Amino acid sequence: MAEFFTYPLREMKITQNYKGTTSHLPHTTGSPKDYPIDDGGKNTGKDPIYATCDLVVRRVYTAGTNTIWVRTAEKVKIANGKTDYVVMMLIHPDNEDFTKLKVGATFKKGSIICFEGSDGATANHIHIAVGLGDLKGNGWVQNSKGKWVLSTTGGTIKPEKCFYIDREFTNVRSMGGIAFKDMPKYTTGTYRATANVNVRKGAGTNYKAKTFKQLTTNAQSKILKLTGGEEANGYVKGLTFTVSKIKNNWGKTPSGWVCLDYAEKIK
Repeated sequence: MAEFFTYPLREMKITQNYKGTTSHLPHTTGSPKDYPIDDGGKNTGKDPIYATCDLVVRRVYTAGTNTIWVRTAEKVKIANGKTDYVVMMLIHPDNEDFTKLKVGATFKKGSIICFEGSDGATANHIHIAVGLGDLKGNGWVQNSKGKWVLSTTGGTIKPEKCFYIDREFTNVRSMGGIAFKDMPKYTTGTYRATANVNVRKGAGTNYKAKTFKQLTTNAQSKILKLTGGEEANGYVKGLTFTVSKIKNNWGKTPSGWVCLDYAEKIK
């Protein structure tokens, strides 16, 4: 199952969005274009940039302003609802981050890719641009406004259409005027009931709860095994079930809709 592609800093403080007049506007108004953001982290120091999923180093550039290209090792779920490979271009790390960096190396989920830096800049920050697919050519191209922009086989994408925000990982100080989506709390998969829970005809308590006889024969069989032969109206604690669709904190199961606040995901 594909992972969600989430923001790579623990402190989000976007100091310039992709429409920024300081330096980014030519990126978005030229042809071709990308949609860069600058993040300054929690303070003037050098915050780490994390791999929030497994990433592969695709290119390293140090002949000018230091730049790293990484691509997701597998396809990931992105904030526009699609699933694809994502390329992330990181600009301005300082030289010490490049001493052991090699093309083809893998950053495992949770590891540090690099830190904010000031190579080619006046203050510590990280310049981030994202695109889909893989590197196109050497990963960037100079556009009609003279800016070097990210170049990928699937095209560049706005950051808010790509990154989810995992609130358990990232503290949001400033989104820089961009509306990012929070990572969904629940996803499809296999769950186990942590308490006795009603199964309803729709996603909400306004829908009528189903009786034992209205559940699937498979659910009935599981309930009888867990209760020692006693019928129950709904899923009993410990029963496992699959969720094929999510609506807020409700999951659609073969028997009906269940509030997932009373369940834990096991697969």
